[in-house]
Amino acid sequence: MFVDLSFFEVDEGMQPEFEQTFRVLIAAAREAEGCISSELVRLDEELRYVWVERWESREAHNAFNERLFGELLPRLPDFGRYARRMVDRDAEGYVVI
Repeated sequence: MFVDLSFFEVDEGMQPEFEQTFRVLIAAAREAEGCISSELVRLDEELRYVWVERWESREAHNAFNERLFGELLPRLPDFGRYARRMVDRDAEGYVVI
Protein backbone atom coordinates (compact mmCIF):
# COMPACT_ATOMS: atom_id res chain seq x y z
CA MET A 1 0.00 0.00 0.00
CA PHE A 2 1.33 3.44 -1.00
CA VAL A 3 0.74 6.45 1.30
CA ASP A 4 1.03 10.13 0.36
CA LEU A 5 0.99 13.01 2.87
CA SER A 6 0.52 16.58 1.63
CA PHE A 7 0.69 19.42 4.13
CA PHE A 8 -1.06 22.77 3.77
CA GLU A 9 -1.03 26.11 5.56
CA VAL A 10 -4.20 28.20 5.30
CA ASP A 11 -4.70 31.92 5.84
CA GLU A 12 -6.41 32.99 9.05
CA GLY A 13 -10.19 32.97 8.65
CA MET A 14 -10.12 30.86 5.48
CA GLN A 15 -10.33 27.45 7.12
CA PRO A 16 -14.05 26.90 6.38
CA GLU A 17 -13.59 27.80 2.71
CA PHE A 18 -10.49 25.60 2.46
CA GLU A 19 -12.30 22.64 4.00
CA GLN A 20 -15.34 23.11 1.76
CA THR A 21 -13.23 23.42 -1.39
CA PHE A 22 -11.08 20.44 -0.45
CA ARG A 23 -14.18 18.22 -0.33
CA VAL A 24 -14.08 18.21 -4.14
CA LEU A 25 -10.54 16.81 -4.14
CA ILE A 26 -11.29 14.24 -1.45
CA ALA A 27 -14.36 13.00 -3.32
CA ALA A 28 -12.45 12.75 -6.60
CA ALA A 29 -9.64 10.79 -4.97
CA ARG A 30 -12.05 8.40 -3.26
CA GLU A 31 -13.72 7.68 -6.60
CA ALA A 32 -10.40 7.08 -8.38
CA GLU A 33 -9.32 3.57 -9.26
CA GLY A 34 -6.86 2.23 -6.69
CA CYS A 35 -7.74 4.68 -3.89
CA ILE A 36 -8.09 2.98 -0.52
CA SER A 37 -8.75 6.15 1.49
CA SER A 38 -8.44 9.92 1.26
CA GLU A 39 -8.86 12.24 4.24
CA LEU A 40 -8.15 15.84 5.16
CA VAL A 41 -6.90 16.16 8.74
CA ARG A 42 -6.87 19.46 10.63
CA LEU A 43 -3.66 19.44 12.65
CA ASP A 44 -3.22 20.76 16.17
CA GLU A 45 -0.76 23.19 14.62
CA GLU A 46 -2.60 26.43 13.96
CA LEU A 47 -3.83 26.89 10.37
CA ARG A 48 -2.31 23.62 9.14
CA TYR A 49 -3.76 20.51 7.53
CA VAL A 50 -2.51 17.25 6.07
CA TRP A 51 -4.10 15.32 3.21
CA VAL A 52 -3.62 11.62 3.91
CA GLU A 53 -4.06 9.38 0.88
CA ARG A 54 -3.72 5.59 0.77
CA TRP A 55 -3.43 3.87 -2.59
CA GLU A 56 -3.10 0.32 -3.81
CA SER A 57 0.06 1.37 -5.67
CA ARG A 58 2.24 4.34 -6.56
CA GLU A 59 1.05 3.95 -10.15
CA ALA A 60 -2.60 4.41 -9.11
CA HIS A 61 -1.62 7.53 -7.16
CA ASN A 62 0.35 8.90 -10.11
CA ALA A 63 -2.63 8.34 -12.41
CA PHE A 64 -4.85 10.31 -10.04
CA ASN A 65 -2.26 13.09 -9.79
CA GLU A 66 -2.44 13.57 -13.56
CA ARG A 67 -6.14 14.31 -13.18
CA LEU A 68 -5.58 16.36 -10.02
CA PHE A 69 -3.05 18.72 -11.57
CA GLY A 70 -4.40 18.65 -15.12
CA GLU A 71 -8.14 18.97 -14.47
CA LEU A 72 -9.23 19.42 -10.84
CA LEU A 73 -6.91 22.11 -9.45
CA PRO A 74 -7.21 24.36 -12.53
CA ARG A 75 -10.97 24.49 -11.78
CA LEU A 76 -10.19 25.88 -8.31
CA PRO A 77 -8.19 29.02 -9.18
CA ASP A 78 -8.84 30.77 -5.84
CA PHE A 79 -7.49 27.80 -3.88
CA GLY A 80 -3.89 29.03 -4.16
CA ARG A 81 -4.88 32.48 -2.97
CA TYR A 82 -5.53 31.36 0.62
CA ALA A 83 -3.79 27.97 0.95
CA ARG A 84 -0.20 26.93 0.38
CA ARG A 85 1.14 23.44 0.07
CA MET A 86 4.14 22.96 2.34
CA VAL A 87 6.22 21.00 -0.16
CA ASP A 88 9.26 20.80 2.14
CA ARG A 89 7.12 18.88 4.63
CA ASP A 90 5.32 16.48 2.27
CA ALA A 91 6.10 12.78 2.57
CA GLU A 92 5.33 9.49 0.90
CA GLY A 93 6.05 5.87 1.63
CA TYR A 94 4.76 2.34 1.93
CA VAL A 95 2.87 0.63 4.74
CA VAL A 96 5.12 -2.01 6.27
CA ILE A 97 2.91 -3.47 9.00
